[in-house]
Amino acid sequence: MTLTSVDHLLQVITQRPQWDEYHRYVEICAIWSTIVPEKAVSHSKPLYVQRDMLWIATSSSVWAQQLSFQSHSLLKQLNHYLSHSPLHKLRFSPAQWHSHQDPKQPLPVEEGQPFFSHPDMVPSIEKSTQPTTETPEEAFQQWTEAIAHHLNTLPLCPQCHCPTPFLELERWSKCYLCITQHWQTKSLSNLE
Repeated sequence: MTLTSVDHLLQVITQRPQWDEYHRYVEICAIWSTIVPEKAVSHSKPLYVQRDMLWIATSSSVWAQQLSFQSHSLLKQLNHYLSHSPLHKLRFSPAQWHSHQDPKQPLPVEEGQPFFSHPDMVPSIEKSTQPTTETPEEAFQQWTEAIAHHLNTLPLCPQCHCPTPFLELERWSKCYLCITQHWQTKSLSNLE
């Protein structure tokens, strides 16, 4: 009995017709970063090909929607470069993003403001560097202290004196609760 190398066995197995979708997938992975817009490369990852449909994981539902708007042009470009049969559809979903990420590699952080962000987004609260072996009560205590510290750094609404994000004060001169109440009373007075 002769011994066959593992590389040879893999080569023979992967030449079978059942592996056509896998070959397309490998080909897609090789060209994905050249097809997708530069900002979207780090937020999308091809998962698999099934029935002429490419499934793509995205880092968020916002990226899934943004890329789905571009799916026609992306599909056209992909099919242009593919040597195998063409794809018929692209499916974007954030559902499997974390299961296909390397846990040792953190998610990419872009410099400055992220590509998609709301102007009233409050900067995230930094995590404590203390060990994670804590009781739920200690975790809750740390969380409440972090929230209290964050709220103490915010300016106060001139009407209700509650901590308010700066952009709300800049936009409406008061917090969103006070401006909503103002609009509601104004619309009620217009009805009378």
